[in-house]
Amino acid sequence: MKPLLLTLNLIFLWFGTTMYAGVLWSLHFFWFPTWRHLRVETYYEQFIPQTTAATQFFTVVVPLMFVSLIIIIIQEWRTPLKWVGLAGLLTLGAATFFGTMRIIPINKTLKAGITDQAQLNNLLGQWIQLNETRFILLSLLWLIFVFYVLRKGNIPRAMNQ
Repeated sequence: MKPLLLTLNLIFLWFGTTMYAGVLWSLHFFWFPTWRHLRVETYYEQFIPQTTAATQFFTVVVPLMFVSLIIIIIQEWRTPLKWVGLAGLLTLGAATFFGTMRIIPINKTLKAGITDQAQLNNLLGQWIQLNETRFILLSLLWLIFVFYVLRKGNIPRAMNQ
C-alpha cells in the first residue's frame, strides 16, 4: 500500500508543479505582451476573472503541494534525494511568498477598480515583474521535480528494456 500512496503523491506533485509552471509559462510567453496594451475601460474583463480563477485553484493546490514535498522529504530523509525535496520546498515557498505577499495585493487593488491609466500601467508592470520571478522559480521547481523523477524512477534504464 505504501508504494501506491507514494506513487499517487508523486503523480499529484507532478500535476501541481506542471499546472503552476504551465500557467506562468503561458503568462510569460503568450499573455504578458498583450497586457501592456490594456486600458482602464477593458482590463477588468481581460484580467480579473482569469486571475481570480487561478488564485482560487492554486489556493487549494499549493498547500497540497507543500504536503507532497514534505512527504518526499520524510521518505527520502536518509538518502541524498532529501536535498531535492528540500530544494523543492524552498522554491515553492519563495514562489508562494511572492504570490501571497506581493501579487495578491495588486490583484485586490485591480479588482477594486482602477480609473487612472498611469496607475493601471504601474500596477500591471509590477505584477508582470513579480510574476517573472515566479516564472523563474516555478521553472526551477519543475526542473527539480523532473530530476527527482528521473533519479527515483531510473526512467532511462526502463526505456532501454
